Amino acid sequence: MPATQTSKEPIKLYTGSYCPYCRRVKNELDRLDLPYEPVNADADGREEVIRLSGQRAIPILTIGDEVLVDSTNIIRELRKRYE
Repeated sequence: MPATQTSKEPIKLYTGSYCPYCRRVKNELDRLDLPYEPVNADADGREEVIRLSGQRAIPILTIGDEVLVDSTNIIRELRKRYE
């Protein structure tokens, strides 16, 4: 994996146990061997989800200060940056 500047930025995944789209993103992060911090949006992350994206939908992935929404878009961006 080529080292990029963004790979050094912290990654957070706002997720929920009931969310199949969140599992897709988790699987991709694991496949790419990227360290990330999971944030349970069901428990204490819901307000943060709304603040970041203006919506209640998850998953949301942050890479540093960048906010990505929608599992398909998140996975596409992860592959573009880290594959």
